[in-house]
Amino acid sequence: MKKFNLIPAILLAFSPLFINAQINQTPVHSGGARGQIMATGEKALPATGTMYLSENFTPAKIAGNDKVILVKYNAYSDYFEMNNGERTQALPKQPGINVTLSNTGDVYSLQSYKTEDGEQVNGYLNVVSDNSKVKIYKRERIYLQPGSTAVNSYSTSKPATYKRADDEFYVQINNGDIVFVSGKKDIANLVPGKSKEVLDFIKKNKIDVEKETDLQELSGYIETIL
Repeated sequence: MKKFNLIPAILLAFSPLFINAQINQTPVHSGGARGQIMATGEKALPATGTMYLSENFTPAKIAGNDKVILVKYNAYSDYFEMNNGERTQALPKQPGINVTLSNTGDVYSLQSYKTEDGEQVNGYLNVVSDNSKVKIYKRERIYLQPGSTAVNSYSTSKPATYKRADDEFYVQINNGDIVFVSGKKDIANLVPGKSKEVLDFIKKNKIDVEKETDLQELSGYIETIL
C-alpha cells in the first residue's frame, strides 16, 4: 500500500464539523380581537445526542504512516475528525485509507459499496473479518430523528435527536463487490454451489449472523470451501 503525506492532505478545505439542527419557525397568531390569546410558536430546540460513536479522541494510525494521531469517528456524516492539539480537521478520504484505533484494535477501511437501498457509498466500514478470500464488514451509523416545534401555547417543542442505527453487515467474496447481507440465506447465496453447506454449518454451530465473533468463525469456514 502506498504511503501518503498526511500533513498536506489535511490542509484541504472542509465544511464545518458541527451541524446546527435548529429550524426557524414562523410565529403563529390566533385572532387579534380583544380578549383573545395571541400564541407565538417556539423555535426548534437544538438537537440532543451525539454524531460520534465516542465523544473522545483516541490514538490511531493511518495505513502507510507510522505517526500516531488523535481521531474520532463522525458516524452521522461518515468521516474521521483528527486533532493535533490546536485544531480539529477532517481526515481526507483517500483511496486505500485504513484507520486503526490503538485502544481497541478496531480497523475502519474506506470502501466503495452499495447499501440495502442501492445507494452507492464511498465510506468507512468496520472490518469484522479480513481473510484472504472472505471479508466481512460492519457499517456503523447515526441518524437524526426529527423533532417537532410547538405551534401554540398548548404544545411543546421536542428536540431532534441523534440516535444509533442498527449495525449493517456486508460480505466480500474473492475481492468482488461488497454486498449487504440481512441473514444467513443472504450469506449462503454468496457461495454458489455450496450454499447448503454454509447453511448446515450455520445450523450445526448455532451461528448468529449478527454477532461478530460468530461471523468471524463463519468467514473462516467459508474460506476453506471456496
